[in-house]
Amino acid sequence: MTSQVGHSLYVIPAGTPEKERLGKQYAFKRALSQWNSPIPPSLDVSGIANVLDIGAGTCVWTFDFANLPEVRSRLNIPGKEPSKGTNPVQLYACDIETKFFPDRALLDEFGVKTFQQDVTTPFPPKYHGKFDIVHLSFLFLCLTREGWTKALRNINQVLKPGGILFMDEVDPILYPNIAAIPDEDAPGHDLKTQLTRPDWLGKGNRMYTAHSIESGFVTDLTYRLPSMLNAAGFEVKESHRVYGLLGKHAADRPDLADFVEFSIENFVFVFRHLAKNLLAKDKLFTPDGTAVKTEEELEDMLREVEQGARREGAALIDTFFVAIKKS
Repeated sequence: MTSQVGHSLYVIPAGTPEKERLGKQYAFKRALSQWNSPIPPSLDVSGIANVLDIGAGTCVWTFDFANLPEVRSRLNIPGKEPSKGTNPVQLYACDIETKFFPDRALLDEFGVKTFQQDVTTPFPPKYHGKFDIVHLSFLFLCLTREGWTKALRNINQVLKPGGILFMDEVDPILYPNIAAIPDEDAPGHDLKTQLTRPDWLGKGNRMYTAHSIESGFVTDLTYRLPSMLNAAGFEVKESHRVYGLLGKHAADRPDLADFVEFSIENFVFVFRHLAKNLLAKDKLFTPDGTAVKTEEELEDMLREVEQGARREGAALIDTFFVAIKKS
């Protein structure tokens, strides 16, 4: 455990409902990627020994990784060590807070070692140069630009030379469809246009995008990460853009049939917490700049977003990166 643990910027209360939501969110993201695996097909895990999941939350990715056939038989579980001649795999999971970690009995079933860690604070020396793979996901509403600089530097420090950082992050901006999203080689998003759209998407972005800006987060993170990774001592080997689909757009994909309702409910749930945070600071506005003063007005905005998602759908960016620690 670190001697100093920072304050989490996660605004959603912990508890069983939130743990369940995070599990469903992971399953939805997995379906969107169409990999049917916790890792991209290009990653060979046959020779790995130590794996760390940062910001692990409920450890849903850790368990998914543990169940890979080429990993499960090699897990280093006390009392059930792999047979001689095999390369054992030790799983680790950390987070800035431990409130979302599963019960110890479930962690022990897979031999997962957990510890508390603020990723913007250097890891204890015993972890330096230890890990073959580090996984990181969905910290786009947790870290500022300075926070990312520190986090990537600290992750580099715990990886072995040639170790792999596998991560995915989102840009918190809703678009009407995939075609409206800027290309990967674009300079970024036109934030002013998306925040002033005179429709329900503009109202959604006044909660989602505006919260990111107000908190000092990197709103165009997927466009900035390649250069940030390079500056932190990584070489990006692979990037894969996935499109998050809400409401009608999710319904238009038969393979997402089980997630259509969740795609709407999940965002309304998250938006409500983000919007309440803005409202408490007198920072919640409609697209034309009118201040939102009451929770009733906030709920009206949310209803419009929910109805619009059902009727028309929305899309956003989630980009996966595979980066290698430079020697």
